[in-house]
Amino acid sequence: MLFVCKNNESITQQIVLDTLFWIKKTFTKSAVKHPYEREAELLSGWSVTPVKAFATRYPHLLQFLRSTYTREELDGAFYEDRLHRYFNKDLGEWTPDDHQNFERILTDLLSQWDALLQAKILAYQLQKYDEAKEAFVDLMSQKVEEYRRLRSIINPFTDYLGWDMSRDLWQSTSFDTLEQYDQLLQDEESLRRLADLLGKLREAEIEIEEETFEKTIVRQEWITDPLLKSEIVGVHESKDLSHLLSSEAALLSDQNTEMAFLKKLADERLLTLRYEDKRLVRSEDQVTEVHQRIKQREKGPFIVCVDTSQSMMGRPEEIAKVLTLGILKMAIESNRRAYLISFSTGIKTIDLYDIANSIDELAAFLNMSFYGGTDATLALYEALRQLKQQDYRDADVLMISDFVMYKIDQDILNEVKFFQHNKGTEFHSLALSQEANAELLGRFDTNWIYDPNQKGIIRELTRGLNTISSRD
Repeated sequence: MLFVCKNNESITQQIVLDTLFWIKKTFTKSAVKHPYEREAELLSGWSVTPVKAFATRYPHLLQFLRSTYTREELDGAFYEDRLHRYFNKDLGEWTPDDHQNFERILTDLLSQWDALLQAKILAYQLQKYDEAKEAFVDLMSQKVEEYRRLRSIINPFTDYLGWDMSRDLWQSTSFDTLEQYDQLLQDEESLRRLADLLGKLREAEIEIEEETFEKTIVRQEWITDPLLKSEIVGVHESKDLSHLLSSEAALLSDQNTEMAFLKKLADERLLTLRYEDKRLVRSEDQVTEVHQRIKQREKGPFIVCVDTSQSMMGRPEEIAKVLTLGILKMAIESNRRAYLISFSTGIKTIDLYDIANSIDELAAFLNMSFYGGTDATLALYEALRQLKQQDYRDADVLMISDFVMYKIDQDILNEVKFFQHNKGTEFHSLALSQEANAELLGRFDTNWIYDPNQKGIIRELTRGLNTISSRD
């Protein structure tokens, strides 16, 4: 388990959550259903039985308890003796002490019974928990072994597999097949180079994004307002009689100085108090800013069409399968989508981006025998359909085949041409035959034609694909 969780926080969290969910589900299941439900119903019924009814029926209760529990667990004779003392008398003759003592004995009896019953239920739940735990631990061990084995085969996959307890275990044959072709891939340095070159069919592109932002700048400042008269700040000359200084008003008290006062008033030169106050003023300015940022688009995905017809049996089949596995590993390492279309007279598809649910399908492809005729129309139709989807609209297409086939429908070829000229999609062919259909190959942007039985074929393929690398 530590092997799986090491340096992988997301999987660690998922395992913890799965374990907690399993504990809750297991205890809930065992608490809802257990073999002592009938006894629990009896206990509930006896706890609400009226005294009068209890007096006639309690022997049945004691008989049930004797048959269910040993005397060491619950002493039925003791309770029978105590109850018999009370029920020998008529209920109407009971004193308040009799009622109180009876309730005490009955409560004690039912409490002991309830404790024994709950102990049995708990023991049952713990037993079921242990059984479920054994199965859960076994499943966890298998999941860990599965994860370890797959990681040893194709390491990049493990970063995308996640941890899903609801998914069934992968078939052991899937691992055997993956190991077989992974070993072939490891043995062929040229094949690994070939897969890397295929990954450059559409490298990441740089985009400049321009973003326009409108923002509001809010300013707040205190300004002096002479109209607000809350604070005296000095004296000034004016004609404001309401704030006149007393020394100026004294001029009116004498006829000799009254004319001087009137002259000052006319000239607005009376000495008056000067008031002042400040108020907070809020203002808003709208500003438009333009930002440019460089964005690197994700590396483009690719669609691989593999011919699985009978004419591809032998060395072409092996090259096609190993190359497919190499492409998948490269796609996972560079976080790119890849879509596999195998075709003969029909097609089968695998979205290799969803690797957790595609292991068995990929292994089935690697393990299958090539048979049937060759019809690339459906494969190209499916490739074109994927090019119209959001996930694969920037994809390039690679077709691996011997191209020993009849003509492809003209409508499909016209649509291929449309994508080439208008969408920038590149269609590449890898022909593993010297008898390939030349007219059909002319529809592809790049062609590599090789004899699969030729010595050093993989190195030749690699040199051919280097043209893409140098062009990028």
